[in-house]
Amino acid sequence: MNTAAFNSTTATAATALVLLLLAGCSSLHDERYSWCQAQDCRPAPVVTQAPKPLPPPPARPAPRRVTLSADALFAFDRSGPADILPRGRIELDRLAQQLRAEGVEVQSLVITGHADRLGSAAYNEQLALRRAATVRDYLQGAGLAMPMQVRSMGEREPVTTGCKGNARSPALVACLQPDRRVVVDILGQAQGR
Repeated sequence: MNTAAFNSTTATAATALVLLLLAGCSSLHDERYSWCQAQDCRPAPVVTQAPKPLPPPPARPAPRRVTLSADALFAFDRSGPADILPRGRIELDRLAQQLRAEGVEVQSLVITGHADRLGSAAYNEQLALRRAATVRDYLQGAGLAMPMQVRSMGEREPVTTGCKGNARSPALVACLQPDRRVVVDILGQAQGR
């Protein structure tokens, strides 16, 4: 046998022996096989690249708030559809037109009625709720179909300060006028189209 053939046979045998040892190491986990314990037969850890983080969701625009004076919308101490003043109808029509023409898809409206402190708290709660419901009904009648939530704050969130007295007088009614209002919060999502 020549030297090249011998070296090739020896190399093949050595390779086969190493493969047998490695195969035995991975399949024989018995303490009796001490020849395997000196080797680290665990599979090498697979290193993968961390996934890229997801882009942040599109920013939602802050709710827009429109405050409508109840005195411009309704006759004093009134709340029904027939009680809406001509100036109030103009304001509500303008709001409906703006909501249909916005560059923002309107998701919903929250319509909150407010009252002044004249009268009982229970009466003012109901008056403010009826006014908010009338505004909702008017906007729906103007073709707005988004969900609309109606609520009342009654007299709990006054915006006036310094109005003196509790007896109903023309001066006190005029001073408390800003407290009588309907607030429309417009919740929308920016159009990405």
